[in-house]
Amino acid sequence: MPVNTGAETRFYIGPRLSAKLTTDAAAALTLLKAITYVEVGEVESIGDYGDTTNDVSFAALAAGRAEHLKGLKDGGTVDVTIGFDAGDDGQLALVDAYNDRSRFDYPVKIVYVDGNVDYIAVKVMGNKKTGITTGDVVKRVVTLGVNSDIIEDAGV
Repeated sequence: MPVNTGAETRFYIGPRLSAKLTTDAAAALTLLKAITYVEVGEVESIGDYGDTTNDVSFAALAAGRAEHLKGLKDGGTVDVTIGFDAGDDGQLALVDAYNDRSRFDYPVKIVYVDGNVDYIAVKVMGNKKTGITTGDVVKRVVTLGVNSDIIEDAGV
């Protein structure tokens, strides 16, 4: 499959999940595909996302050398930059998710131009307006805390 640019990528948010997302990728994909999502309008960029594994080091006295082990996986945070539109249903859903203090996550869906889809369970951790100058578009930067693996669907 050829490489693509990010042009025509779409970003969606779904309703709050009612339970923690299962770690079984096939079951999670089935659940996430059945959800009705709302598209977030005017998305300019989606930051880097994906897991890193924490480094756990151990130094045995006799070995004289540190050994590195894999610890917890951490999805970190992702900034999504959006042209501010106070009437956009998707942006309003992000604000609602930001204001929600529930322990449950929100599913997001990223659809690429080639039809590949990434699903992620997140908490909306930040909601800032930026670019407030005479020479820039007013933007909303939403920070997502990633709480799941990336569930990939190459259903093209």
